[in-house]
Amino acid sequence: MSRLIASGLLALALAAAVVLPAAPCLRGPGGLHLAAVVYAGGGVVCHQRADRSLSICGRSWPVCGRCSGLYLGAAAGAVLALAGVGWTAGRRQWQRRLLWAAAPTAVSWIGEMAGLGDPGTPLRLALAVPLGFTTALWLAEVARGHLR
Repeated sequence: MSRLIASGLLALALAAAVVLPAAPCLRGPGGLHLAAVVYAGGGVVCHQRADRSLSICGRSWPVCGRCSGLYLGAAAGAVLALAGVGWTAGRRQWQRRLLWAAAPTAVSWIGEMAGLGDPGTPLRLALAVPLGFTTALWLAEVARGHLR
């Protein structure tokens, strides 16, 4: 079952890379319905603050910059995994990799919470990419049956 779930999450990451930037530009009856679904889904996992989101077509993305970085990083990792690229490693090594990948996001978040300043949306996005990317490669290893 974990292999199936990991594969599904990788597929969602690939879909997110297309849907997130496209949703603000969807117009017309069918497009507005699809956009509403994407924004509602984004609202489940994200605060959706416009001042912390990328925007296109005059509207904010369905998720903030940090979430966008996670999803875009995961999509990039999923593409590489589909191309056969991967990091074979044991459980302990994956734990270390994921912790290191989470460090930039954690440090920026802690800095914001401590009142040390606002890094801005592009930097939040960039600092979240390593965690999304590494998580996707880990999920690919789970999907291949190399990890549990």
